[in-house]
Amino acid sequence: MKGFTLIELIIVIVIIGILAAIAVPKYLDLADAANAAQVQANTDAVRAAVNFYYADQAITTGTATYPGALAVTMFADGAIPPSAAGTYTWAYDGAGVTTNNVP
Repeated sequence: MKGFTLIELIIVIVIIGILAAIAVPKYLDLADAANAAQVQANTDAVRAAVNFYYADQAITTGTATYPGALAVTMFADGAIPPSAAGTYTWAYDGAGVTTNNVP
């Protein structure tokens, strides 16, 4: 007779279960890290746009002022980063950008 014994099959299933128990938490940690990196990237894009606007106003008008609101023309790709993506929000108060975690 050819084939695997019941013990061999059970051992393989146990090994796969152990590997899955180790891999799933690692994957979840990577997903959290990716979300945090996306939040940081969006916040940095908003900060850069605000700073560019401030510097541009100083050069063109002689009076450095922060913008009253965000506009798509302030961003290189013509799009304001999303203000909410399920896990974060950002707010612009005219002088700075803050990022808040949302449960």
